[in-house]
Amino acid sequence: MAKKRAKQARGGNGESHTGYFRRVFTENPKLLEGSSNQEVLNRWLTDHAGEKEVPGKVKAILSNIKSVMRKKLRKKPGRRPKEEKMAEATQMAVVTSPRRVAARSLEVLEETIDECMTLAKNLDPEGLVEVLAALRRARNQVVWKIGE
Repeated sequence: MAKKRAKQARGGNGESHTGYFRRVFTENPKLLEGSSNQEVLNRWLTDHAGEKEVPGKVKAILSNIKSVMRKKLRKKPGRRPKEEKMAEATQMAVVTSPRRVAARSLEVLEETIDECMTLAKNLDPEGLVEVLAALRRARNQVVWKIGE
């Protein structure tokens, strides 16, 4: 019984109503633009000669398929291409200039690094040789910044 109803819904040609309307809109995409479905419904009545009136179920299927196909045509927001991101990043880098740090803040930083070096020397001067070298390089860079 269910197979018989399904075959009747397809009009006997093996095509579903959904498939029928997809084919119609694919053949004539301009039908998707308008708000009226009258032209499509008239075509359905012509293609289904045994029907005198379009059933409500068919109208609902038509509306749903039209909505789905319109949605697929819309441009979707997605990720920007990598080239665009890179161009924006380089432009931002060019626009922003390095911020000047106050000399007093740099002097405080230098003193703090000196205190860290003193602490490291008191704890283990031989075991923390690499740490002391890194602290010395950091202090020299801060002093260099103060002199600029």
